[in-house]
Amino acid sequence: MIIIDYLLLSFFLYQLSSLDLKTGTMISLLLILYNGLLAGFCFHRANRTDDGYIIYPIISAILLAFICFLYFFFLVA
Repeated sequence: MIIIDYLLLSFFLYQLSSLDLKTGTMISLLLILYNGLLAGFCFHRANRTDDGYIIYPIISAILLAFICFLYFFFLVA
């Protein structure tokens, strides 16, 4: 699921300049839901002390998504 998240974010970045506001907003909302679901699974899975390494790729994907959303809504749309 983490790899799929990065693939979805890279596809969003690739199509960023050709998206209109409605489509970009819908894709952004779906990515937010997917990242929220992924973060919930991650924190549920990483409740042991030796599973903390799972959290870092999720946090970096969420930060990357946030930067992409800011770029889309303030500079592209």
